[in-house]
Amino acid sequence: MRKWFPAAAALMLTLPAATTLNATAQEATPAVTPNTEISGSIDVGMVANPQMVALQEMVADGEFANYYPNIEVNLTVLPENEIRQTITQDVTTQSGQFDVFTIGPFEVPLWAEQGWLAEVGEAAAADPTYNLDDIFESMTAGLTYEDGLYALPFYGESSMVFYREDVMEAAGIEVPERPTWEQMEEIAAQVHNPDEVYGACLRGLPGWGEQLGPLGAVVNSFGGRWFDENWVAQVDSPETSEAIRFYIEMIQNYGPPGAEQNGFTENETLFVQGKCGFWYDATSAAELITDPAINPEGYDKVGFAYGPAAALPTGSWLWSWNFAQAANSDNPEAALAFMTWATSTAYQDAIVAKEGWGRAPTGARQSTYDNPAYLERAGEFAPIVLGAINEANPNEPTAQPVPYTGGQFVRIPEWQQLGNEMSQEFARAIVGEAEIDEVIANANDLANQVAIDGGYQS
Repeated sequence: MRKWFPAAAALMLTLPAATTLNATAQEATPAVTPNTEISGSIDVGMVANPQMVALQEMVADGEFANYYPNIEVNLTVLPENEIRQTITQDVTTQSGQFDVFTIGPFEVPLWAEQGWLAEVGEAAAADPTYNLDDIFESMTAGLTYEDGLYALPFYGESSMVFYREDVMEAAGIEVPERPTWEQMEEIAAQVHNPDEVYGACLRGLPGWGEQLGPLGAVVNSFGGRWFDENWVAQVDSPETSEAIRFYIEMIQNYGPPGAEQNGFTENETLFVQGKCGFWYDATSAAELITDPAINPEGYDKVGFAYGPAAALPTGSWLWSWNFAQAANSDNPEAALAFMTWATSTAYQDAIVAKEGWGRAPTGARQSTYDNPAYLERAGEFAPIVLGAINEANPNEPTAQPVPYTGGQFVRIPEWQQLGNEMSQEFARAIVGEAEIDEVIANANDLANQVAIDGGYQS
């Protein structure tokens, strides 16, 4: 596999940024010394999460061009399910559409093993302005293959509960900082009023990274697992089936209509609109929904709690959105320059100076949580976010032994298709097209077939 280690001069970054199609150079600010030695055009594929859209806007405004005026950035920004499919097809077929792309800890070790990703850790470590040691070890651990680092974290997350303090206060409810799922179901039942507010907002949108993300964490928290040590499917086991039934019935009984079409972004919108009693999702939403510019009516009415527990003490996952470089990139030097700029403290400083913390990438660097200005803004939720990230253990995701790693996923290449197909089955139950027992049995059959076809199960 081809690796790229740029010269030291190319690594001296001063970062802020954004991304737009064909971003061109603008006049550099006085504080920036542009690097004119690196030139060329790169294609970047990104998930259309709010933090990435903010990055896109920063690139459009010429922030990256201030640092690298001779690098042209062409962006493709799509919703999560679409960009996953697009990037996966590009990388696995080695078609070379993208030089840089956003992926998670699921893909990185698998794709690095195949030689599809460039090692970037040595270059990042050699750059004194990047401060690689500032990134949480829990984040870099999931991006490592055979001691090499194959992606750089843009932002990291675990999971937590967001709730409407005014709704809870009106109902006389005090949400525990560490609730159980049984308590959250009781709370949802108490506050659910479809004419005003839905008790619970959970992802129903099919996709291994959409619906199955939080559902996988719920399965883990109930003590369930997708496979046993011999790769025999456990979707229909008592613990896993109980978790799936619980999740689907929560959506059916206390969720909004059309929940099978709601992923992270749709539920965030519902929460900002005041339509969710509580919302269980990624910790990275905390900055968004407490930003007056994003949530003007309710930014000061948000409460926070850890991911609910059941058999396990917490129901948290561990995820990060990271920039990786294609090993077959035609312009690896420019690709690395963009990656290190976008994931640097300088970029974070720039987006905060321009827009505040609302869409800034967090959850990946210790310096963020040592920053008094950030803690003044995020004091209510930052300790829970840090606690959830530190407590998540993707190497031991559930109470029972498993032959795989991954918090809310199974780290095998077949998981993308299997997870997508199982989530389609669960969505059928959510909308009432099939009984819950039926879709659990179908999903169990799918999982067993994948294990047999993949040679995992004898």
